[in-house]
Order: sequence, then structure tokens, then C-alpha cells
Amino acid sequence: MVVLGAPGSGKTVLAVRFALDVLDGRGTGDPVPVVFRASTWQPDQQGLRQWLAAQLVAGYPALAADGPSGDILARELVAAGRVLPVVDGLDEMAAPTRSAAVWRLNTELDAGSPLLLTCRSSVYTEVVQGSDVLTSAAVVELQPLSFEEAAGFLVRTARPVRGPAGTRATAWDPVFDQVRRHPDTPTSSRLREILSLPLMVAMARAVYGDTGADPSELLRNPRFVAPMVLEQHLLDAFVPASFRTSTRWDGDDAVHWLRFLARHLERRGTRDLAWWELPEALPTPLRLLGPLLGLGMLVETVCVALWLSGRSAGLPVAAGAVLFGLCAGYALLVREGISLRRKVLLPLVGVIPLAVRIGWIQPDFVSEGEWIVSGGISDPALDWLTVGALYGLSAASGLAVVGVTTTPTPAMMPFAVRRRQRRASAQPWRLRRALGQGLSVGLLAGIVLGLGVALAAGGTAAGRAATSSADIPAWWIGTVHVYEESPGELFGSALLFGLTGGLSLGLVAGFAAGLHRWLGAPVDTSRTSSPLDSLRSDRKTGLIRGFLVLAVAWFSALSAEIWVPQGAGIAVAVCLPIGLITPTLSAWGRLLIARLWLCAAGRLPWRLMSFLNEAHERGVLRQAGAVYQFRHARLQEQLASDRAAQSA
Repeated sequence: MVVLGAPGSGKTVLAVRFALDVLDGRGTGDPVPVVFRASTWQPDQQGLRQWLAAQLVAGYPALAADGPSGDILARELVAAGRVLPVVDGLDEMAAPTRSAAVWRLNTELDAGSPLLLTCRSSVYTEVVQGSDVLTSAAVVELQPLSFEEAAGFLVRTARPVRGPAGTRATAWDPVFDQVRRHPDTPTSSRLREILSLPLMVAMARAVYGDTGADPSELLRNPRFVAPMVLEQHLLDAFVPASFRTSTRWDGDDAVHWLRFLARHLERRGTRDLAWWELPEALPTPLRLLGPLLGLGMLVETVCVALWLSGRSAGLPVAAGAVLFGLCAGYALLVREGISLRRKVLLPLVGVIPLAVRIGWIQPDFVSEGEWIVSGGISDPALDWLTVGALYGLSAASGLAVVGVTTTPTPAMMPFAVRRRQRRASAQPWRLRRALGQGLSVGLLAGIVLGLGVALAAGGTAAGRAATSSADIPAWWIGTVHVYEESPGELFGSALLFGLTGGLSLGLVAGFAAGLHRWLGAPVDTSRTSSPLDSLRSDRKTGLIRGFLVLAVAWFSALSAEIWVPQGAGIAVAVCLPIGLITPTLSAWGRLLIARLWLCAAGRLPWRLMSFLNEAHERGVLRQAGAVYQFRHARLQEQLASDRAAQSA
């Protein structure tokens, strides 16, 4: 069935009511109606069943589990006809893809397959003229409200006033009386046309029903020369009217913030206002590195304060170098879709030059605490920069091994998810699998990284030692105690240190990675009670994850010291910061950085979730699980348009 109608005629409401009514009368074995937003489909690149399965997994993560046939449950349900697709908003798809969508529906659906599709009447007409109709589908068109139905609703819900004879009346009564007496005038025809749409009736009720504003301006104001202008007026006035009684938020500020959110959604081509996607509104560098830069600035401030109090000047230099190495490594290694091979080999691109520098300044001679290299005394600032950048790059490699992503989604602790008893038995197996995956990746990355550092640093140090004897000042000989290692000893110690350090690092990072993977179950955003609930769940999960990874890294490093004592210190130094960084890189941590930036720019309030919750309570937003949506697509479009800003 295809359901057509004008914008604001109630197509989405009908689709949702249809799904709820089918669920109420659904029998055993009947397909389950699910509402899908057509705007998320790219039919020129994605088949119908593939898209339906992907959307089911996105909304219901449990359906990503393996089914009886070995495929994931979502694809099995779609293939077996157990899902009744309710595809809402064909008109919201990009114009070139609408015809492809109808072609996909005609070719991939069987003759008896159930489907409900909604679309604007004018858009569907263009699709039919340019391609084909939806084969064997009944087409119904929502009829406009009658004037008397709309007028009766507005009068019943308006604030009562005392009429001329002491009877109950409303501010709408003289307006509707004039329309009834002069139905054919341009102003009356314009108002009758606007009030035929349920959305505009709701807007008129919000703007004039309880505010004390006089609706007679709808007939008198010369600006309203066309129905479109009158429609824009009602949409523009809706948000200020909704916040008129708010004691926390100014109406003008609310309009400004909601306009920014509407533009953000329009740029992304979506109707879902998901709090974990708000960092996408930041400039590209901040979107990728914002949490690390924020944490790094905090550490750098502490190091500068220590330097000013008399500590070593190397502290702020080293902190800056660590931040640089961490950001560079994170940008290279934690991108979505990067292969395991690249995660293992890319760090060597930066590590080998730094390891060569370490080998270059490797002390050949030690005397009275002063480090001597052939050619003169080493530059301490350069050493701080070298070691700091290597440390930051190593920590970024640890983040890649742990499985931190640049686009996190809300998570919750796995033991907080309610499961049936038969699913609870799978928890030990899930923990074993997570630890096995983490250790395999961690050991591989640690050994490759340690071997690369050992060969580069040891080879360079051995080469410098082989040519350094002739450079010893004559006056040193016999005047001070000099200790010299042979080139072979330097290379052997570097190789042993690199391999044991890599092994220790791999063990600790791998165990932390397995724990991090196990301690994160994706939140079912469609079943979450509210966006705030999903935010709190992710915040708690991120903090617990960080604390446990920190504790496990410390304990594992102490245990590793028994087996690989030379590398345990490296493992501690590299892996402990991961426990502090991972909460910052969670969905909650990224939102925190986004709020700091967007609030400072005046684009959003600091108490963002409280503002969105009040906008929901006042009817500006509606809630769909863990996301908000504007009450109607027309409201989002109007707030995002340039006309809305000009009228303000």
C-alpha cells in the first residue's frame, strides 16, 4: 500500500499508528511491522533486504547475533518474511535515487510481500512519471481536514473568555464567524487552506490557543498574502510560543539553539538528533582530536605550573612532545575501517626514525653522571622531544590495539543488560573470545613494535660505538673512570630490551584490550527509555572501563615483571595512560568536548540535555528511544532555512 498526502497531512503519524495497530492484532508467526526511514537507504548501492537488515541491526543490536543458519538474525528474519516493512518518507530521499528505490521494491519483493510506503503526493507523481508505479500496490491519499473539524478543535482547546452576553467564548470565535460569513474572500480562503493540514492546526493552537495572542491577525495582516507565507509564520512563531512560560530558557535563545540543531541535522541528511553525533558539528581537527587536545592542554598546564615553581624545563617540552606523538598516532591508527596489518605496521613509520635518534644518543661512555656521545654532549631538549614523541606514538598504538574508535556509540556494561537465562550462559564464552582477540592483536603489535625499535636503536648505537673510540679526548684517558660497551654488547642489549619490552607491552595491552572489548555492550537505542538514560549509561560505562583497564594494566605489568623484567617498566609507562584516556574518547567524553566548544561559541546551552528534555516536554521535539526528532520535518526545514533567520 502507498499512502500519499500533502506535507503535514499526517503520513508519519498514520505509519506509526498502523504499526501499533498491527502489533496489537498480531498472531503467532505473523510478520512484525517495523518503521524504516527511507532517507537512510541508498538504493543505487544497497539492496532492499541488505538495507532492511542493516537498519534492524542499527536499531536492535541483539539481531546482529548469529542465527540458526549461520547468518545474522536480522538477515534471516528479513529473508524469512518475518518483517513487515513500513517505509516512511520516500520524498525525503535524494531525488535521483527515488526511481531506483521503486525499482528495487518492484524487483526484490514477491507479489504477496506486505509493505507500507508513505510519500508526498507531488513527489510520487514525479516518480511515477519518470519510472514506474509500485506494482500491485493500492494507493490511498489522505484527505484534508474540513474547516469545521479544524475550527471545532481550535475552539475546544483555546483559552475561554467571557462573550458579549456572558457566555463562554474564545479569541477564535470572531475569526471563524468572519470566515463563515465571507468564505470566498482571499483571506478566508487562505486560512481555510492552511487549517486543512493537521500540522498547521497544531501550530495554530500552540501559537494562539494559550498565549493570549490575537488570531485575528491571520485575516488582517497584509504580509500573509499566500498560504506559504502564513505557514512559515506559524512555524516561526511555534518555538517562542512553546517556551513562553519557561523559567529556565529565554524564547529567543531557544530559537537560536534549535536553529543550529536543525541546520546540523539538515547537513547530515537525517531526522534523528542523537547526542553522540553532535561532535560532528565541530571543525574537522576538533572532531577527530578534540578529546586528546583537551586532556593534553590540562596536562600541559600542570607541567608549565611545575616548571614555573622551579622544576625542570623538560616537563612542558616532554608533555608537548607526548601530545604531538599521541595525536599523530591516533589520527593514523584509530580511523574507521583501517586493517589490522596497517595498525601493526604504520607505527613503525614513526617509531623507526625515533628509535634511530635514541640509538644515536645512546651513551658510549659514562663519567660522573654526564652522558657523553661521540661528537659532544647530547642536547637534553632534543632528547625530551624524541622520547616524548615516541611515548605518545606508543600510547596511540595501544589505543588502536584496545579498539578505541573515532566515532563511538553509546555503550553499557554487559552484565547490566537484561538477558534470558539461556543467553546468560554465553557470558563466559564472550569474555574468553574478547580476551583471545585482544591478546592476539596486542602480542602481534607489541612484538613488531619492539623488534623494530630494537633493530633500529641497537643497530645505530652499535654503529656509533664502533667509530667512537678515536673521538675520545686524550685528557679523559687516565683522569676519570670510563666504562665502554662493545658494539655487539650494545646491539644485544638493545635487542633483548626491545623484544622483552614488546612482549610485555603486548601482554599488558592485549589483556587490557580484551577487557575493554568485553566491558562494552552497545546500547539498544530504540529501547532506551530516554536520551539522558543512554548518556548516563555510557558515562558510567566509560569511567568503569577506564578504571578497570588502569587497574588491570598495573596488575598485568607487575605480573609481567616476573617473566620479562626488562620490559615491564615500558608496559606500565605505555598502558597506564590508556586507562585515563579511554573515558575521554568515549561517546560521553566526546560530547563533553563538543559542549565546551559549542557553548563557548554560543550555539548551544551548557545544560544541553536539560534543554532538549524541556523542548520535548513542550512539544517542539519528540522522542524515539535514545534520540530526539523535531516534531515534524517541516518544522526542522523551516528552522534550518535562511528565511527563518531573516524573519527573526
